[in-house]
Amino acid sequence: MDLSRADWDAAVAANLTGCYLTVRHALPHLLRRGKGAIVNVSSLASIRATGYVYPVYSAAKAAVNQLTVSLALTYADRGLRANAILPGLIDTPLVARQVVDDPAEVVARHARSPTGRMGSPWDVAHAVVFLASDRAAYVNGVCLPVDGGLAARAG
Repeated sequence: MDLSRADWDAAVAANLTGCYLTVRHALPHLLRRGKGAIVNVSSLASIRATGYVYPVYSAAKAAVNQLTVSLALTYADRGLRANAILPGLIDTPLVARQVVDDPAEVVARHARSPTGRMGSPWDVAHAVVFLASDRAAYVNGVCLPVDGGLAARAG
């Protein structure tokens, strides 16, 4: 109830509309080539609660998942694949800035992961490179958690 319409619109624009616009402008080039891979960035928050309550972010990222699946099915017969990655708890500079005054939160974030540590941006990058590569030539319409197993954990 406390989220303003302007804040809602800004979050949807950043997290969903930006994805749509990128794909919209890339599609003609990929279709001309007759092959290609789209890898969208979603979030683990799109499929489960992560401990952070931000409904507009979760909703926008869930829409990215469905956009990805729709693209995968629409363009598969034209040589294109579309997949999404769903990063979980990733140790990024933004996270570091957000928890700079609370070292206990950093420890708690590491502890939430089944691996005992947050992932790194490289963990996400390696998943993107795989999905964009020919090694993933038969992977299409997948929303892949990159989360150290957090999505598999109940509750």
